[in-house]
Amino acid sequence: MSGAGKSTACKLFRQAGFEIIDCDIICREIVEKGKPCLKEISAAFGNEILTDDGSLNRHALGKIIFSDSHKRLKLNGIMYPYVSYSIIKKLVYSNAKYSVLDAPTLFESGMETVCDIIVSVAADKNILIGRIVKRDGISEELAEKRLDSQHDIYFYKERSDFLLMNNGSEKEFFEEVNKTINFIKESK
Repeated sequence: MSGAGKSTACKLFRQAGFEIIDCDIICREIVEKGKPCLKEISAAFGNEILTDDGSLNRHALGKIIFSDSHKRLKLNGIMYPYVSYSIIKKLVYSNAKYSVLDAPTLFESGMETVCDIIVSVAADKNILIGRIVKRDGISEELAEKRLDSQHDIYFYKERSDFLLMNNGSEKEFFEEVNKTINFIKESK
């Protein structure tokens, strides 16, 4: 869930010795100028999603996919094979005892199948909207559209081994994350 505190949780996991595989970074890498994934995306959505130098115009693509669920699914269908390949490659060549996939679209990409334990981070919708508006400098309406394009909290609750709620103070959230980290380390 956008704005829930996933990055903060990952920072705590990293400090506890977990390797973090950031799928947002992977998504940026696979759509770099000249990469096959970007070529497929521009073929599917047109050159208006490219900048003058041939790089991805994220804002233009975001306008398209956040207002049309079919187009969002089309984009996901193009990107997920590239993302999955990159994740598997990183896991295979990793020497880490513990790895965390920082994956906002873990379930949509089917990558939950490579996970032993699934930890999701969530918060109430009004809190998420406020955080997204502040973080991204967008309107409440656009923040709500972005959230509406994602699964609700019940989706994550049903599919996760741990659902960490981030509605309270930073201290409370840190305690919840650290409790989960300790449980995972003790169980493996």
